[in-house]
Amino acid sequence: MNFKLFKKYILLLMLLSCFCGFTQTEKPKSESKIDAGFEGMIGLSVSNKVIALNVGGPSLKYKLKNHFKIGIGAFPSLIFLDKKIYPKLAFSPIVEHNKWLFIAPYYGYDANNEMIWTLGVGYKF
Repeated sequence: MNFKLFKKYILLLMLLSCFCGFTQTEKPKSESKIDAGFEGMIGLSVSNKVIALNVGGPSLKYKLKNHFKIGIGAFPSLIFLDKKIYPKLAFSPIVEHNKWLFIAPYYGYDANNEMIWTLGVGYKF
């Protein structure tokens, strides 16, 4: 094989590969305003008769601004009620700013048929 012809083929292949590389640029992804999924979060919420440790669960949030979201979520929790610790699943509205979440978990009813609500704060990591 002729060495000059080989160099021309190599040069042509290099030019074609550069051209193909430049034409395959990615388009920027449009950012969605709705966010759904699981997240790593730990929180503490309290009321006049309950203290609860909450962890992140499934959530659905709507992005209002860059660092501000509102939504609803489910939080697996340990609650301290009537001098006992119970595992419960809480449902809560969420207000998120940067990595901080403000929550108001609802746990259902207690033994006296009263609704169990708490207010708290969480940190997303």
